[in-house]
Amino acid sequence: MQRAFESLITWRGSAAEALIQQVELLQAQAGGPQGYRLRRIILTNFWLYGQQEFEIPHGRLFLAGENASGKSTVLTAALPLALDGDLRPNRLDTFGGRERHIEYYVLGSDKSATPFNYERRTSYIALEFEWCHPDQPPFTAELRQVWEKGEREKARFLTIGISLAGNVNASNHIRTMRFLITDGSRLGYDIPTVSESGSGANRERRASDQARFKQMLEGHGIVCETQDEYERQVARSLFGFTEVKDFRKLIDLLLILRRPNLSSELSFSRVHEHLKQSLRKIPGETTQRVTGTIERIDAIQNEIDHIQEAFNSCQRLHQVQQSLTLAEAKLAACDYTGAQLAENGVQSQVNRLRRDLHHAEDEATRALARRQDLVAEGQQVSGQIKALEGSEGLQVAERLTRTRTRVKETTEQARGQEQSLL
Repeated sequence: MQRAFESLITWRGSAAEALIQQVELLQAQAGGPQGYRLRRIILTNFWLYGQQEFEIPHGRLFLAGENASGKSTVLTAALPLALDGDLRPNRLDTFGGRERHIEYYVLGSDKSATPFNYERRTSYIALEFEWCHPDQPPFTAELRQVWEKGEREKARFLTIGISLAGNVNASNHIRTMRFLITDGSRLGYDIPTVSESGSGANRERRASDQARFKQMLEGHGIVCETQDEYERQVARSLFGFTEVKDFRKLIDLLLILRRPNLSSELSFSRVHEHLKQSLRKIPGETTQRVTGTIERIDAIQNEIDHIQEAFNSCQRLHQVQQSLTLAEAKLAACDYTGAQLAENGVQSQVNRLRRDLHHAEDEATRALARRQDLVAEGQQVSGQIKALEGSEGLQVAERLTRTRTRVKETTEQARGQEQSLL
């Protein structure tokens, strides 16, 4: 039967692929509500479901499928059946009808669009919640003590649920057992709802009967004898309500939101009525305190506006002062640059004159050395002249020179006389 149901709800095509992509994108997003967050919906032998778990890692769940594929059934099991344990037909039908009884979901019927029949069957519906507040402990005193001892993993999960034992031949077709698992144990991991028998091809899986399951719950949580007790325990443990009436108001609001075609049925009067049901009445004293707080907030906001305006003025003045200081700094930089350039020119001229001076000093040194060489050479020549003056060769040379001079003079006189004669 389960395989037939799974083949019935298989959804193929581009629409399914697009939806899967959207779901994966949403599941990848971090965050979510703090406190308790729905983690798993566990269905065992409920309607056409054999053993089905819906994992909800981030508290978000998309249900998509054709008509009569089980979407409303899952919603019925989770809300409100597993929350408050109320088995009345009008609470089971999303349209509020009274035709569908809890026996149908456990034992089946031939008159439905998806007929199935069981003579005896044990069903389990459970909601597993995960505590997601990093700083605050859970609501109940038991889990708070575990949390404060540092054993946060044991206080992490809270499971609520219902076991429905159906028997067509019994006077009471459905026996109900409502339970809470408050020590952090998890169905399917620590506490099984299904037992296996046989081996190989004869291996068979069956839901645990109520008596055995009740024994397995000992030391792990609470078994409630009545629906009222179950409501009180869920309201206290899951939502932290001290009054059951607050929990019932929440359930009524969730039932309204669960209704199909809710958007087409809403009107202003209905919205007003729903808000009256969902919102608590505010006492006059609280209203006055809120009004006074709002007035103080307005006064503080006005003061903030004045301070902001003064700050903006100071900011503008500061910007002008910065601009003026920057302009003065630029002028000083220009003066400094001009002085630096002039100093560099004078320094260049000094360096050039120093080079010329060094060159002149080098020339003077060389001239002095040349003079000393010439003086030494003159002294040497004077010595040589004195030596020559005392020699006979010099005297002969002097007589020869005088003779040549007289010959030259006699010749010139003779030429002068010849010219005069002419």
